[in-house]
Amino acid sequence: MNIQHLSFSRLKALQHSPRKLYNYLSEKKAETPSMIEGRLLDCILFTPDQFDSEYITLPESLDRRTKEGKAEYARITGIAAEQGLSIVTSAQVTEASLLAVAVKESATVQKHGLLNRELFKFQDFTDFEFGGFRHVGYRDAIGIDTKGRRVIWDLKRFGAKSGVQVGFEIRTGGYDLQAAIYCHEFDSQGEECVYYLIAVDNDGYVTPYCITPEARERARGQWEYLCSVAKKIDGTNFRQGPEFYAPDGEFYLYT
Repeated sequence: MNIQHLSFSRLKALQHSPRKLYNYLSEKKAETPSMIEGRLLDCILFTPDQFDSEYITLPESLDRRTKEGKAEYARITGIAAEQGLSIVTSAQVTEASLLAVAVKESATVQKHGLLNRELFKFQDFTDFEFGGFRHVGYRDAIGIDTKGRRVIWDLKRFGAKSGVQVGFEIRTGGYDLQAAIYCHEFDSQGEECVYYLIAVDNDGYVTPYCITPEARERARGQWEYLCSVAKKIDGTNFRQGPEFYAPDGEFYLYT
């Protein structure tokens, strides 16, 4: 199998194992409820005008136990399949709308103008070469904040997390690597770029984090390594699991 391009999601899969990347590339990926809810929040917050072209909402009164309810559900799922829409419930839309309000009302978000449409561009597509591969992705926001600094920021929806727990989530989730990828065009030229991860939990608490240039530089080393691994397995039958990264390619050592 050939690797046509890399992205944060693909690199995360490869970080686990070549096998996981193989599965990511070869399997049709069904959206999980958490993926749908995260994308729904992005839509409501960043591109609300695109809601009707991306989603169809199940009426709150819909009762699939009745003949009429089953017929209406079949009609809605038919429209969704025909138009390529994601099906969401009224409860999901309400919850995402409340979380969007929480982000908008965040004192830090307001102070730095992070949702000011005159200062920021949202859902920005990035496309560049690095480590021998084309890289693509969507940055939630890029622009100039109220202090005149270039800022890139991304929104993450986590479960209930304290500030310290969000920091742990950044490390375990590899979001410092995502920051390195999204800031590459500026970091590689030595230009100033501030990167924020804005986390919102299910209770509406907003935790802002700044991922520093030093943290991004450390993540760059892992990024370069993963690109070298991708080169090694590109075009092969890369189906090794986590043992690929074991010292002898077979067993990890527990001493």
